[in-house]
Amino acid sequence: MSKVSAEAPSFDGKMPHLMCRKGEVADIVLLPGDPGRVKMFEDLCQDFHIVASNREYTVGTGKYKGVPVSVCSTGIGAPSAEIAVIELIELGAKALIRIGGTGVLPEDIRCGDMVINTAAMRMGGASCFYAPESYPAVASFEVVQCLIDACQDAGVKYWKGISASTGSFFAGQCRPAVGRVFHDADMLEKYRNLRILNMEMEAETIMTLGTLYDVLTGSICAVHANRTTDEWMEDFAGAQRQMCQIALEASVLLSERYLQR
Repeated sequence: MSKVSAEAPSFDGKMPHLMCRKGEVADIVLLPGDPGRVKMFEDLCQDFHIVASNREYTVGTGKYKGVPVSVCSTGIGAPSAEIAVIELIELGAKALIRIGGTGVLPEDIRCGDMVINTAAMRMGGASCFYAPESYPAVASFEVVQCLIDACQDAGVKYWKGISASTGSFFAGQCRPAVGRVFHDADMLEKYRNLRILNMEMEAETIMTLGTLYDVLTGSICAVHANRTTDEWMEDFAGAQRQMCQIALEASVLLSERYLQR
C-alpha cells in the first residue's frame, strides 16, 4: 500500500474531499451550497454528468452552448466552502462563481430578484487563516460585468452591492436562536447603516481565496428573504432555476471575453 501524505493527501490522484482528478473539472465552476442543486444542471447543460459525490460535495461537469462548465456544491458556510475552493484551484479551475440564496435588507428588493455581490464583509472565519481582516474580499470585475450583462439580456431584475458574509445563520444574521437573541441585537441596523445589501455565508471565502490565487470570482444569489419586510419565499425553485440559467449565460460571456485569450 502506497503512503498517503497527511500534509497534502490525495487518493489515486483524487482530491481528498471532492474526489476528483485533474481533467474532470472545467475552467469555470459554479458553486451552489446545496448538493441537490447540482442535478438541476442535467436539464440545463449538454452531456452533464456527475463526476463525484462525497459528503457535502457533489461535482458535475457538462457543456453549455459549447462551453465546458462544472458545478460543485460547497455545503453551508465558510469552512466547507474553503475546502471546495482550494481543491478546485488545485484541479485547475480559473473562475469560481457562487450561486445560491440570500436574504436582503433594503425594503424595495423583492423575493425572486437577483443580487450580484461586488464585495463582502469577511465574517466567515476560514479566510482569516489566509489574510488579515483588513484584506478585502472583492469580486472580479470580469465576473461581475458578465453577470450584469446576463441579467440584462434576460430582462431580470438585479441589484449589486456588498454582502455581509457570515459564519452563522442564526445569531450572526440576527435571528433568534432557540428563543434567545444574543449580544448584537441591533446588528441589522448596523448593516443598514453600512449600506449592506444582503446576508449570506460563502461569498467572502470564495472572493478572498480567488484573489490570493489569481482566480476569477463572483457571486449571484436569488433573493429568498427580505429581513426588513420579514418575508420568506417558500417556493424558490423557479428563482433558483432562473439564477442558474443566468450563471450559465455569464459563463459563456466570461469564456469568450476573458478565458480564451
